[in-house]
Amino acid sequence: MRSLPTTLWFRVPLALLALASVVAVLRAPDERTPWWGLFQNLLDVHVYRWGAEAVRSGSPLYEGLLWGPNERFYAPMPFTYPPFSALVFQPLTMVSRPLMMAGWTVLTLGLLYLVIRMSFRALDYAPDRVTRQTSLLLALICLFLEPVRTTIWLGQINILLLALVLADHLLSRAGPGVGAGRWRRLAGIGTGLAAGIKLTPAFFWAHWVLTGRWRVAVVAVVTFGVTVALGFLLIPDDAVRYWSGTVLESSRIAQDSVVSNQSVSGVIARLAGVDDAPTAVWFALATLAAVAGLVVAALAHRAGHQLLGLTLVGMTMSMVSPFSWGHHWVWFVPLLVVLVHRAVAGRRWYLWLLPLLLWAAAATWVQSFPNPAFPDDRWVAMGLFMLGGDIPPVIFALCTNIYPLVWLTVTVGTAVLVIRGRRTHRATGGPLQPLADDG
Repeated sequence: MRSLPTTLWFRVPLALLALASVVAVLRAPDERTPWWGLFQNLLDVHVYRWGAEAVRSGSPLYEGLLWGPNERFYAPMPFTYPPFSALVFQPLTMVSRPLMMAGWTVLTLGLLYLVIRMSFRALDYAPDRVTRQTSLLLALICLFLEPVRTTIWLGQINILLLALVLADHLLSRAGPGVGAGRWRRLAGIGTGLAAGIKLTPAFFWAHWVLTGRWRVAVVAVVTFGVTVALGFLLIPDDAVRYWSGTVLESSRIAQDSVVSNQSVSGVIARLAGVDDAPTAVWFALATLAAVAGLVVAALAHRAGHQLLGLTLVGMTMSMVSPFSWGHHWVWFVPLLVVLVHRAVAGRRWYLWLLPLLLWAAAATWVQSFPNPAFPDDRWVAMGLFMLGGDIPPVIFALCTNIYPLVWLTVTVGTAVLVIRGRRTHRATGGPLQPLADDG
């Protein structure tokens, strides 16, 4: 097993950046500006609760908008998740709303730390004190990443889905030992449950197949089928309504061109200067991106870069989705771990530029944002894609499409990494060795 450095040059910069990140996410938004503070929104967890309450009261999930009593002003919202999710969210109705919000936030923070620990485990790092401390520091640093900060701010479920998929990956790699076979047999349940809660993680089924993990794919599909069956069994009317039409509805809460849409459709709409991307163009480019991401990820997996391959699939999932909010890109978290690992293992100072560049591209930058609802300009926290002001058009285009650009960079970089590894293998005639990634 690998070990992380114990030297001050490694730990002190991480500690300082972690401290700065915590201060920034707690103090960055102007405290006079409503809803922008880290714990001042939590809209989506309320929507989850409203869906669960609709099931308990027998109200329809997908006919109109949902709403429930709350101490804050939340407008009625649609419930867009599969019926199984409303069943999973039932515990939210059993506690008070303040306790629900606090508990959801604590759960998200705990899962963030767990995801980083799992990522280091996937990279074969020893579960020792240094790894635990480094994982905690990186979790605090990740608070300043826009996808993470917005996930906490909205009370979103993204990090839970990430943890479920990552758990399947680790279980599928369970090595020899007492009980290892039993654990491997569980691989796939996480992805199946994640797809039952929110359909997009079903994208990983293709990765399991392309990397030869057929059993994982089958378990995932069967588990997903069970979630669908539970919906028909317990809330049949809602299940029929959802699977017979609602699941295919493409209604959105915003146009493709809004800068918060960090997907292929958003890039097309913004570059073309139209509100919504033409369906044919979007489908063609999304299919091309999906194939490229999946193929490169599979090649990376077979070359030994398994966590990098899995992370690329997660990013590709957000890239090809019809509409991807910035907070859907939580796969930047394991990507950051991979880049830190490569910098440590490569022992070259310039490799540290990679995690720093990712952090800069995905950080929650603080900006002055004019809003007619505010009496004056207030400082709020936003992703780089929300950058405004008088800036050159080229810089504006780069910033507003920053997450797709990160995806493109990682896809090309991963392909180059795999090609270099194969050339080294042919030149030396020895076994194919990953340069500085998964063991």
